[in-house]
Formats: sequence, C-alpha cells, structure tokens
Amino acid sequence: MKKFFGCAALLAGVVFASCDNKENSYNFVSIVYPAAGEAVLYADQTSDSLRFVTTYDWSLALMADWMHAEGEAMAGEVPAGYFLNQKMNLQFDVNLTDTVRVGFVYLYADGKQFGTYYTQKHYLNVTHPFSPDGSFVLEDSAMQVRDSLVFTTYGDGWTLAFKGERPSWIDFEAGAATTGKAGKHSVAYTLEPNTTTEERATVLQLTSKGVTTDIRVRQYGLKQEGSEE
Repeated sequence: MKKFFGCAALLAGVVFASCDNKENSYNFVSIVYPAAGEAVLYADQTSDSLRFVTTYDWSLALMADWMHAEGEAMAGEVPAGYFLNQKMNLQFDVNLTDTVRVGFVYLYADGKQFGTYYTQKHYLNVTHPFSPDGSFVLEDSAMQVRDSLVFTTYGDGWTLAFKGERPSWIDFEAGAATTGKAGKHSVAYTLEPNTTTEERATVLQLTSKGVTTDIRVRQYGLKQEGSEE
C-alpha cells in the first residue's frame, strides 16, 4: 500500500496506489464524497466536488443540465494492481428557479452503477434566523433594540437592503456592511422600542448572484411578547 507514482497526477487530485497485499489482491469501488450520499448546496453556490476510489476502469455521467464538469475527464483506466483516488471539481448553475432541485451523478465501474446526488436549494444560506424551507423570520421583542442577520454567500457583490421604503423604527447599525465579498457575514440592525400593542414588520432582501431571499423582521407589541401568531 506504499507504492505511488505520477507527480503530475497527484497535483491534479488523482492518485494511483498499489493494492497488492503479499500475494493477495482485492478490488473495490466507493464514492468517498459526498460521504452521506448527498451534498447540500445553496442557490448561489456554484462549485463543489466529487471524490471516489476504485480499482476498476470507470466512467461518470452527470444527470442534470445545470451540473458541469468542465475540463475534467469523464472516464479512465486503472492499471492492474493499483487503485485510483480521484477528486473531480464540479460546477453548478445558479438556482434561479423557485424550487429545490436535485442532480444525480452516476459512477460506472466493474459493470455496476453507483450513485450520489447534489441538492441545490432555491434560497441563500441564512443561518440566523434558521429556516428549514427558506421562510426566514427574525422575531424581536417589543423592547429589543438590536439584532443581527447571519448568512453566508458564495459570490462577491452581495447586497442587503430593505424591501421598499425603510420604516422609521428600524435601520442598519452605523457602519454595518450591506454589500461585500463571498464568505460568512453578520449584519446588525437597530430597532426603536415598540410601545404600542400592535406588532410591526418589514422585509430585508439579501441578493447574491441574482438570487434574492426575503427575511421578514417581526417586532412584537407590548401585549404580544412570547405569544403565538
């Protein structure tokens, strides 16, 4: 298991290694990543990878027109007595639809078909507030004067703005960035205390790579704190 060759192949993310064990040998094929059989992507997330190991000659097929493997080999041979450890870079179109979509990748080796899939959400990666379906609501008490939105974008040039006219009772904190580069961000906003008994709300819009996700900000009235809608 210590015999390696091909520096150029190693730099490309492809490794062949001997699989001889004394006079015995074994054969196998396995998709290493996505490890759980599924990778979850967000609407503006346009790159990920596939990694597999095999002792057999192999080929790949992408089963969705929004998935691509530009510049990557889609088939190959494995020398006798060696196994292949390969990482492939995959590209994905931005999800501009209004629904989650699933794309399958099939690996063919030893006359068998092995599969994995990539689920791409139709909304952006917002972690505060959390929502399992993209219905994001920031809930603030009547006397709360500060909160923040936490999110990750996968492209430069994202923007955060109020949908329509900004209400007088809420604003972004002084110095808060409302545009920027890819990465994880926390944007704080300030609120005036709600001294009425009526709740009030507005909508923030986060946009990245042409995808816009709405986040509702809801501030309770004095008699409604902790109550259900």
